Amino acid sequence: MMNWKRWTALVLAALLALSLAACQDNKHIKGIVAEVQTDEAGNLTAFVVESEGKRTGVLIAEKTGFWPRGISSGTQEEFRVQFQKELQVDTLVWAWCYPRRNKLETADGGTVRAYWATSVQIDGGLERGALTLRDGTPVDVLEQSWIWGNRTYRLADGTELLRVDGPTGPEDVYSAGVGGFDDLSETAREKVRAYYEDRGLLYDEEEVLEQCYAAWKELGDTFQSGYLSQSVSTAVSTERVIYFTTELMQPDLTQLEEYGSQLRKHEEFQDVFDRQTGEKLDIRDLFAVPWEEVRRRIPELVDWGMDAAVAAQVTEKLEPEYLVFGSDSVMVWFPAGTLEGEEYTYGFSVDYSDAPEGFFQPWAIPKPAEE
Repeated sequence: MMNWKRWTALVLAALLALSLAACQDNKHIKGIVAEVQTDEAGNLTAFVVESEGKRTGVLIAEKTGFWPRGISSGTQEEFRVQFQKELQVDTLVWAWCYPRRNKLETADGGTVRAYWATSVQIDGGLERGALTLRDGTPVDVLEQSWIWGNRTYRLADGTELLRVDGPTGPEDVYSAGVGGFDDLSETAREKVRAYYEDRGLLYDEEEVLEQCYAAWKELGDTFQSGYLSQSVSTAVSTERVIYFTTELMQPDLTQLEEYGSQLRKHEEFQDVFDRQTGEKLDIRDLFAVPWEEVRRRIPELVDWGMDAAVAAQVTEKLEPEYLVFGSDSVMVWFPAGTLEGEEYTYGFSVDYSDAPEGFFQPWAIPKPAEE
């Protein structure tokens, strides 16, 4: 489920989209503010944004709609006043404009291509020299906090090193058809919240940034910005338990030499809680048979013929954290290199319907999501 702040943000975004629906040919401009212009009375008349080395002017009309970050409700006049307070050099702005080209004279006496705005929205800002890498290199941070609180680490010349989303969840994420955090008892909500707060982040953001910087120095122009995210969302549920899945995305810098670029490493972890008490359950408790039998039977339950050598390794190396319960099957994911001869992540699924009676605890089988 989403919290009220994110719900408000989404509602505002939806209203903004509806207000623009009548003009499908609008030009979309996004960039960092380089210059702000006002009239003699101090009212905003235009601003200049920069994106990918190019500057564009945004002209403010009488009916331009304003979407600041500081308030979520009010009159358009209140929105306009707040927007102008927030609009500064290095602010990140989105603008929806009429497609007809105009010109805007800039403070240095030059001119730039400009467009009349139908709506303008503040989405974040750029903090120059926000931190320093180990070798003394300054790094700028571009914060984008309209909905998800994202940020991008950049060098002074605009080179992107790392983009970070979130983290998000568990209480501010909605999963259709399976219920969520807000459907738990108050006691359970407190315990689930405490568990994820105590667990914290599963990555070291500064260390990942340093790794991306090292990759950029090695790859030069072929470098692609790294990506990092951690989200927790409701996966599936039963009347007794609820499953939360953590998705972790990190740059995979282990094969730079082979691919000439970093890949993305995707990992999933699942936690199961009692809906009433909030007690965290052991994955092994979801089975009605001993864990050693689970290990032995899992390879036999796949609906295709698993190689005997691989099946033997699955039986030997299967761990509870490799299981992810879905609506109609349980996925089994072995991390890259866990199984001999498997360089990459190795996975397969077992349908609940293929398991013998008495294999899973009856209360552990998730109910299908509503369509």
